[in-house]
Amino acid sequence: MGKIFDLDSPFIRALNRVADLMILNLVVLLFVLIPFTGGAALTGMHYVLLKMVRNEETYVVKGFWKSFKLNFKQATILWIIIMVLAGIIGVDFLWVRANAAMLPSIYTYIMLGIVLILYMISLYIFPLQARFENPIKNTLKNACMFSILGLPRTVGMAAVSLIPLLLLYFFDIRIVPILIMFGLTGPAYLMALMYNGLFKKFEPKVADTGDEEVRTDDDDEELQAAIKRMQEARDKK
Repeated sequence: MGKIFDLDSPFIRALNRVADLMILNLVVLLFVLIPFTGGAALTGMHYVLLKMVRNEETYVVKGFWKSFKLNFKQATILWIIIMVLAGIIGVDFLWVRANAAMLPSIYTYIMLGIVLILYMISLYIFPLQARFENPIKNTLKNACMFSILGLPRTVGMAAVSLIPLLLLYFFDIRIVPILIMFGLTGPAYLMALMYNGLFKKFEPKVADTGDEEVRTDDDDEELQAAIKRMQEARDKK
């Protein structure tokens, strides 16, 4: 019985993981609610979660803050791009709703299909920003490629990411305390379990110098070459 409460026991490790996810969720939630810091916050979250999934030693707040500062500028631009696209889509849906009588029903289904595709692509943007060093254009392009190459896990990631909304729908405000503690990091942790294997196939060599991780200058070239090799392999099948 005493072994259950040993520091290295699976039970204690599981409790520590739950506590880390809760702390990380509160930190991320704070920065997501601040205008223009949501992208950097999600990038920092995925940086820490990927280390958790790989059982790499990291301090939750320290690791989050390190990635937050390192990726702030580019992640913020990506965040603004996503918010602008979301705004355009929202306005478009309002227009469709207001003119539903004059539009064929197929138009609505086409819109939903486009939104679903863009949403699945967006799931990879901040994980890629956290793990790979690329220009914004290439990060967006790679997110598109990963969403396709990652099928069917991309569909699984999309389903997992919607768990908080489903819980809120079925349990209304009663579930809010749980969402405050795990609403972001819980689903994102499951997503990291899914994309971790895919990322490993494309990761360049990383030099580790103490506290700082130094990514090589050829990250983008190696990533693009790896993606091309996987696409060629799939075409041959």
